[in-house]
Amino acid sequence: MVQFTYPGGRLNARATTPKFLLEWAYGIQPFQHSGGPSWMDTDRYDIVAKAEDSATDDQMKLMTQALLAERFKLKSHHETRKLPVYVISLGKSTPKLFVPKQGESRSLRVAPQTGSDQKIASYRIIATRFSLTQLTDVFARQLGRVIVNETGLSGDFDFTMDLTPDDSRTNPLDPSLLIAAMREQLGLTMKSQDALVDFLVIESVEKVAAEN
Repeated sequence: MVQFTYPGGRLNARATTPKFLLEWAYGIQPFQHSGGPSWMDTDRYDIVAKAEDSATDDQMKLMTQALLAERFKLKSHHETRKLPVYVISLGKSTPKLFVPKQGESRSLRVAPQTGSDQKIASYRIIATRFSLTQLTDVFARQLGRVIVNETGLSGDFDFTMDLTPDDSRTNPLDPSLLIAAMREQLGLTMKSQDALVDFLVIESVEKVAAEN
């Protein structure tokens, strides 16, 4: 898990793999890089780093990129590749995204909803002070595709969304369930297409012994 404190400029990565740290630092998904050696996805490290109190999220990520280059001797380069993506855009109705309440903290919760038989009938996603970019990053990791935000909407919002599996779609993150929920409950459209996306090629990286 990577925890970032702002203000405070403190990065805490506990029992984190270099692969996950790389994805966080470069803002990419697991399918947006070449993978590297297998130990990058199995070896775990505790990393604590401190920047200036006013360091932003982007600055902390740049610092982490430098840390990967210094400690793991990571060498990489960016390419552009054509991959299948999902694109979200504004629908015909007004988006059901609301201004966050004063004093709210940022969170994304998944709350199982039970039916009359006490069995789980659906999963409610409850977002507070959450941006569409953050939401698409969460779903992209689950769906295995980059999600491109073409809504033109920026900033943080409060919103809820129910994902209701059925006999033919038992996975609550089935793409068709998500597409329907985005359209019917949030007023956003989501479609599949090919697009050019950023891809990170890992040229070389060195294994580092974990400190006791």
